[in-house]
Amino acid sequence: MPRSRWISDLHWVRTGQQSRSQRTQESLLDAASVLFAEKGADATSVADVASRAGCSVGSVYHHFRDKRALLYAVFDRMSEEMRATTQAALDPARWEGATVADVLRGYLEFAIELFRDRPTSKRAGHEIARNDPALREHLAELHTEVDEGLTALLLARRREIGHPDPERAIAFVLDQIGSMLRTRFDELLMPTRLSTVSDEEFLAEALASAAAYLRLAK
Repeated sequence: MPRSRWISDLHWVRTGQQSRSQRTQESLLDAASVLFAEKGADATSVADVASRAGCSVGSVYHHFRDKRALLYAVFDRMSEEMRATTQAALDPARWEGATVADVLRGYLEFAIELFRDRPTSKRAGHEIARNDPALREHLAELHTEVDEGLTALLLARRREIGHPDPERAIAFVLDQIGSMLRTRFDELLMPTRLSTVSDEEFLAEALASAAAYLRLAK
């Protein structure tokens, strides 16, 4: 799906050095992320992670004290990358001259791309945080940062919004879009009748729905 110019250079930010040791560690974290998302953290063993990464079990323990440390490392990497990506994506300077429709389109395009290209990263983070209140709270804070950043970008363009209560309308639209994305990309838990619709069609219909509710100026 082609990108709009507002996000043409935007990418998921990867953090950390890339020495040989770091590359091995990254491979282990990648393998663990996939397995935690596919099988669940409880059902994934250290041996499973080593096998998936093409490493020895000893290599896993060289980099991580135990499975719990590996869990936290996967979560920490995901949260650091999510925060860095959010900061880059929601920098007001990026959106100079953009309309409300441009901001929503850029958000949807990038979200769809991440779901397609990195399907396990976010799911692994949620799986790890499921039984840890502190991690769940941290994950909620990350999502709040995204919501607040998007809200600020849209409110800065409130003159384009014809709805009598722009703040409430923006909150409704962002919740609606978030729910639609979760439904589209988690079909096992939430089957959708729109599963056969292409990403381009999904994006167009989501934008049309948001524009109608916000009563955007044409």
